[in-house]
Amino acid sequence: MLVFLSYNINDRNVAREIALFLAAENINVWFDEWKISAGDSIVEQINRGLLGCTHFLIIWSKNASTSSWVRRELHSTLAQAIRDKIPRVIPIILDDTALPELMTDIHYIKYNDGSEKDRNAIINSITGHGPSEDFIKAIVKKYNEVITDHTGRDPFGLKACPKCGSTRLKGGSYTDYEGDEVYYILECKECGWSDWTQ
Repeated sequence: MLVFLSYNINDRNVAREIALFLAAENINVWFDEWKISAGDSIVEQINRGLLGCTHFLIIWSKNASTSSWVRRELHSTLAQAIRDKIPRVIPIILDDTALPELMTDIHYIKYNDGSEKDRNAIINSITGHGPSEDFIKAIVKKYNEVITDHTGRDPFGLKACPKCGSTRLKGGSYTDYEGDEVYYILECKECGWSDWTQ
């Protein structure tokens, strides 16, 4: 399952929020900020995402209705959906802007404020069931999965800073003046966070 997220740059905060809670449910999300890196062909990466997606979430608003990128992604997806019956197109409406004529028969989700009700409706439309946990629990669980290093290379078990998310961590150890206790220190070179343990 791959969910492609189509939106206008002016609706980026809502798109990020939706991408985040989908990822917290372990749903594979194609979100441009996560999938397009410096040096990548934007068109090629978008094409890959569109061709591989099973669900096309379009964040629809006045901004989206005037966006040539959103319209191109939508037209490409609707043509594919008519031809192949996939992907499933799911409009998420932010304001009172009317959907394009070809989408008027598709049931949409009215997005209010990112509440549990909104989250439940979106996840249910993709998976057929509601979220496994409430949003805060799901985010905390995902956060711990992402920053934890299960290889046991150091006593902290972290691969990213728990404060800022940077991977620029520096570890070290020292022995106390009596030579009987070893202390381990871990420091983030980006934000200055640090911790120690025996």
